[in-house]
Amino acid sequence: MSSTFDTHHVPKQMAVFTTILEDHVKFNKYLNQVILEHRQKFPETTKSNVKAWHSSWMTHQENLKFQPLVDLTLNACKFISAGYYECSDVEYKVVNCWAMMYEESEYTVRHSHFPSDFAACYYVDVEPGSAPIIFESVVKDGINDNNQSFALQPQNGMLAIWPAILHHEVPPTKGRRMCISMNIDKGERK
Repeated sequence: MSSTFDTHHVPKQMAVFTTILEDHVKFNKYLNQVILEHRQKFPETTKSNVKAWHSSWMTHQENLKFQPLVDLTLNACKFISAGYYECSDVEYKVVNCWAMMYEESEYTVRHSHFPSDFAACYYVDVEPGSAPIIFESVVKDGINDNNQSFALQPQNGMLAIWPAILHHEVPPTKGRRMCISMNIDKGERK
């Protein structure tokens, strides 16, 4: 087998799925408290693309109080798979889960969540002036020169789920942002 490959780029539209949870005010109050308690117990941040405080990648295992959001997100992935991708026989599992708290001027560097299948972010408490999440920004590198970026403005109670191969970033924020992200992989197929 050859040790080199030619690379060909095919433009394809990819969906970013969002919803606002119906009972998010009560749920966000609960999650806000859970995150603050978790940060107090684990004040050190994990080094990553996120240039703000965030918990470890295994927060969902360290603190079972995040389980209601994990369950809700996994159900949403199954719903998306069945309705959008016409595949209803897939189970999903959360591989990583972490909470983040951005203060003014904090940001996240452009990255993707490959090799996971989906990435998700749930917005617990975002202030006015909170930075958007920007998908597939233009990068003058000969590959991403003509990207059509998409900026998603977070709202309290918004759950966003997208294919993990999409690059995304958060520019320096003016308003504070508290959110929880996950990497989600396919599990068993029925």
